[in-house]
Amino acid sequence: MPLTSYNNTTNQKPSVLDAILLQGATSTPFLQWFGRGQKISAPKHSWILDRYRKADENAQLEVTDLEENTTDTKYMRDNVVQIIKNEFGLSWEEDDNAKYGQKEWAYRVAKVGKEHAMDIEYALLGLHNASVEDGYTEMTDTTPAKMAGIFHYIENKKDYSDGGNPTELTYDRLNEIIEMVWNNADIDNDTFTLVCGTGIKRTINGFAKDYFRWQQNPDGKFDPTLYVVTTDFGDIKVKIHRLFNNAKLKDKILVGQLDRADIRFKIPTKFSEVPTSKTAKFGRYYTSLTLEVKEPDMFAFAKGLK
Repeated sequence: MPLTSYNNTTNQKPSVLDAILLQGATSTPFLQWFGRGQKISAPKHSWILDRYRKADENAQLEVTDLEENTTDTKYMRDNVVQIIKNEFGLSWEEDDNAKYGQKEWAYRVAKVGKEHAMDIEYALLGLHNASVEDGYTEMTDTTPAKMAGIFHYIENKKDYSDGGNPTELTYDRLNEIIEMVWNNADIDNDTFTLVCGTGIKRTINGFAKDYFRWQQNPDGKFDPTLYVVTTDFGDIKVKIHRLFNNAKLKDKILVGQLDRADIRFKIPTKFSEVPTSKTAKFGRYYTSLTLEVKEPDMFAFAKGLK
């Protein structure tokens, strides 16, 4: 299990993003599933990881020499801060009109705010990179910084593709995937979340009939989008996500305890009206943040599945 140390200890300020989520958090669930770390203060954020060694034979004589083992097993991971910005504008005349029974400015503020949150989630999954497994891109005078997404930091992974063709997910393969977390993270009888697209979810529906139980939503009704599959290594809550129907993710599943990855803000999401000399008003959402995967052993992913 990794041990984590933090470089930044500034308290996080309240973020406008929290208010945005209240308008419809179900469309950006990773912003709730991931944890929230403390505010950071540099354009590149790093964290230190270590692991307990595996149990080994340890039998000693009554009197022995000192074992001078000074090996440092810690290692560092890092990620860059990415700036995400969404802007919009209205002429004074358009702002004064009420469209569809509501003021246009208030409507645009809400709509673009949700789009801003969706862009943040897109970045956290690494979908802005050529592959979701790619590392980060540092900022230059002409290139914006792009953070590495969650998949880049996961070491527990399997590729089931067969000559470039996807392989059907089975119950035994699902156990193989979650076994990596169970073995490396040293946890027993725990609950994990599995996120996938609709295609793989239909496959799970087919093989898991004997292993799942339905869950209820807050209204007390059974939720067909959420059920628990029992495996040898713990229970798995299965959730579908629209972004996992994206070409870069449709053959993948993500399994883990999602709150063991943290969103780290440099500038928490803020909204401001932008001063202008034009006969119009402009609004801007602005966030700078990165992703810290502080316990990568708590995650696994598999690709090449259908």
